[in-house]
Formats: sequence, structure tokens, C-alpha cells
Amino acid sequence: MSAQFVSLEDVVNELLVDEGKNTQAEFLRYYNIGLRGLKELNFDVVRMIKAVELAVDSATNTITLPTDYVKFVNIAVLGSDGELHYLGRKERLNLVTGATPPTPESDSNYYDNVDEGVYGRYGFGGGNNANGYYRENLDNDTIEFSSITGQLENIILEYISDGSTGVTGDDIKVHTYAQEALASFIYWKSIQRKRGINANEKMFARKEFYNQKRLARARMNTFTKAEALQATRKAFKQAPKL
Repeated sequence: MSAQFVSLEDVVNELLVDEGKNTQAEFLRYYNIGLRGLKELNFDVVRMIKAVELAVDSATNTITLPTDYVKFVNIAVLGSDGELHYLGRKERLNLVTGATPPTPESDSNYYDNVDEGVYGRYGFGGGNNANGYYRENLDNDTIEFSSITGQLENIILEYISDGSTGVTGDDIKVHTYAQEALASFIYWKSIQRKRGINANEKMFARKEFYNQKRLARARMNTFTKAEALQATRKAFKQAPKL
């Protein structure tokens, strides 16, 4: 594993050693808490970015989102020049299958276009994205597309991962910058509901976690998106070089 990352298992084992615990039950309990902490840190601190190539369903013009998907960073097609060409986001893209556009007025100076499920009117001006458009459909766990250059076949999706869904073992990892924040989260949550722990200890553990979280965020601000992609990028059939 890269020195940039440490596995969740190692974080848990180090914490158990510090606390003088070594039972399997405690390990499993801490590991489960760590999974929750990893997701929280990945949402707004670590922002683990992955990149995958996904085939577009030709029947629905959609891609199904990965199981660990939180939020997209970029959506693009890979050009013949080996570079990513980004699609445009269009919130007005229709998501209702079979919806019927209105009939234009007979004296209209504009003419209508219905192409690949997108209704538009020419004559109003404005530029177009030559690669097409997309809209996120979280109800169906898909991203839907309208291409103005022909049928899309493959999409490069760069997205923020929750860091744990669909992976096991050493693949469940946290950036070294956030290691102490994750350990602090595990300890805080492990004592939060224990009656034998006094309130001051619980408050100190909570405060320590948020202090470590702020420190991790400050450190991660120097960790660029390009570096994150280089560390976590999945193999493409034709992979652009960063």
C-alpha cells in the first residue's frame, strides 16, 4: 500500500494496542465504528476521488452509478487525443420517460427540435457543449445523457467515493493525513453510550475528534485533485495521463 494511505485494519489495531485491548469482539466493534467514521471523513475532509470508465446503456442513454458513489467531480468522454472532454450539466434535461412536449404556436418564429429525449427550441441563441449534456438522477441511481454528437458509448466518471462500499481488507483505507481523525472518531463513538464513562471524558473525546478533523482538512487542502486521482485511479482501457 502507498505511504499516502493506511488501512482501516491498521488504524483499529493501533488503537486497540494503545488501549490495551486485544479481543476479537473489540476489534469487530471498533472496525464497524471505523467504517462509519471513514464515510464521514470522505464526505467533507478526505474526499477520496475515483475515476472509472462506464459503458452507456444504449437503450436508456444512462450509466448506473457505482455503489460507493457520493458525488460526481467530472463527467467526460475520452477523446482521440487522449484527453478528457467534459460534458455540460443541464438541469432542464427531461427525466420523465415518454413525456410529450407542447405543440408550438402556428405563428411562431422559432422551430422545435426533439432529439434523443431532449426538447429544445432553436432561435433563442446561446452556445452548446459539443460533447453533450448530462443530468444526475438519484432516484434511479443513474446519470442520464443527451448527446448532440451521436450515441455516447463510454463515459469517464470522476467521483467522490464513500471509501468503503464494495471493497474489503486493505482496500478500505484512509489517507495518512486523516489517520488520527479516524482513530479519534472510533474512540469517541466507542465510549459515547457507555454509562461507566464520565461526561467529561466523552466531551474531551468529542472535542479531540473535531480538532483532528480540522487538522486533517487543513492538511488535505494541500492535496490536489490530480494527486488524489493519481493515487486512486482505476485502470482504463485507454487511460489519459495526468
